[in-house]
Amino acid sequence: MLRISRLESEDAVIFILEGKLLVAWLTELMAAIEGASKSKPVILDLAALSFADAAGARLLARLERDGVSLRSASALLTALIGAAAP
Repeated sequence: MLRISRLESEDAVIFILEGKLLVAWLTELMAAIEGASKSKPVILDLAALSFADAAGARLLARLERDGVSLRSASALLTALIGAAAP
């Protein structure tokens, strides 16, 4: 299960991800990000994300490459995202 919470500050739109990022939840995450303000940077707070499957790791790597900031990722997530990056 994945929980997505949205916070908006003057400087950025922050999404807090909690749980597991699995292929079944990728569409929901992308819809949330696409609905974010286009005039502010998007930050994904991964502190409470415990796991990402291969598809989730690839999406996070792609989002980071496209300019989304990833913060507070665990060592496991950092390794999964790094392995998924081209």
